[in-house]
Amino acid sequence: MFEKELERTRKNLRTVLATSQPYLPLRSILENENVGAAYRVYFRSEVDWWVHEERAIRMSNPRFDTTDPAFRTTLSQLEELYVGFARFDHEELHATIDAAVKTRLNYLCRPRTTLKWFVFRGEPTKPVHEVVLRLRYFNDYRYLIDGFLAWARSRGTSASAYEILSVVEFERIIEKVDNDAILDLSQEQFVDLLEPLYRFFADADPDLPPATVPTEAVIIFLDDKGAIPISQALERALYREELRYLTRSRLIDIINDVIAQIESQGLTPAEAVHEATRGGLNGGETGGVDGGETGGVDGGEADGEEDGVDGGEADGVDGGEADGEEDGVDGKSHEELQSDVLQKRMMRLGEHIDEQQRDRIIKKVFAKNEAAYQTTVQSTLSALTWKEAAVILDRRFIEYGVEPNGAVAMEFAQALHRTFLA
Repeated sequence: MFEKELERTRKNLRTVLATSQPYLPLRSILENENVGAAYRVYFRSEVDWWVHEERAIRMSNPRFDTTDPAFRTTLSQLEELYVGFARFDHEELHATIDAAVKTRLNYLCRPRTTLKWFVFRGEPTKPVHEVVLRLRYFNDYRYLIDGFLAWARSRGTSASAYEILSVVEFERIIEKVDNDAILDLSQEQFVDLLEPLYRFFADADPDLPPATVPTEAVIIFLDDKGAIPISQALERALYREELRYLTRSRLIDIINDVIAQIESQGLTPAEAVHEATRGGLNGGETGGVDGGETGGVDGGEADGEEDGVDGGEADGVDGGEADGEEDGVDGKSHEELQSDVLQKRMMRLGEHIDEQQRDRIIKKVFAKNEAAYQTTVQSTLSALTWKEAAVILDRRFIEYGVEPNGAVAMEFAQALHRTFLA
């Protein structure tokens, strides 16, 4: 997902940091104002990690007692020299650029999940001092990083840096820091949290409508935060209205609508805000952008690779032209062309819904009625445009008594929608 934006950002960084020399010093990167602050922080933290690895090698050598206080000043000076004279060869420079860009966008879209992945790398525990070193790679959403550092400082003794922290406890700490930070925010302040995401896409995609961000990116962000009622409202707007890009004001309007709907159920305003922004935490099965799991960015280290927004092309076959062209194109009748369109869309649907997902949709959405599933797919994908298809889909849901806002129903609708984007 968002491969186009990732590649543009990588290319820009590679251009800015291009050198004819065999090595590029860290100090040159840090002094280059054309390198964004987030990436300068990433490069500096990568060097700090190198120093950490060198320290671990020294300490693991049983021949020398480098823990003796007599070594402290000398080794500290040595490590400062390591940082001051650190450098990247071309291969390592490009690898670090790739990792920095991908990690940053993952973090911007789903900070909680990315922090867990980046810090623990699938391991169940980490020493606190290593957790702190890994967190220093991140420059956006500083309140999350500062919140964890405050927790670490609250442990009191310097020995706490070497205590072991489990990934479960780490998730709990980050979740609490995040929830506490957004507890008293207004709707406008909550949307302001997305400012780094808006800046990233403004820099990465010059074709993007002004002051917007892809709706799917915001859905991923909200799912990660547990703001499920708002993310589901955005998913409905995405597939029913084709709201593919989102302004801040439109997002605020949608949040206000969700809160108003929750208030109408008898909750106080404060309870409604809490339910809208945190109501989905531990709330059972929820549909992400790619169905059950929340989609990642670029698929690599992050879970859930999925198709990205295709840059605003009109609905149609093979990009651009409207479905259902005039009779006689390539010697085919209107009915034959429509059949071709349906067949292509059915093939695309198979790319987004595998056999296991199909069975789950039939079971949970259509109460094991396979004929209802087939009828809904055929009639929806036969529509000329997605707007018409969305109306047909809503009618089918009503006909078969389907709850359209259910997680699996939303997953099904999203897959149908994607067949119109190809």
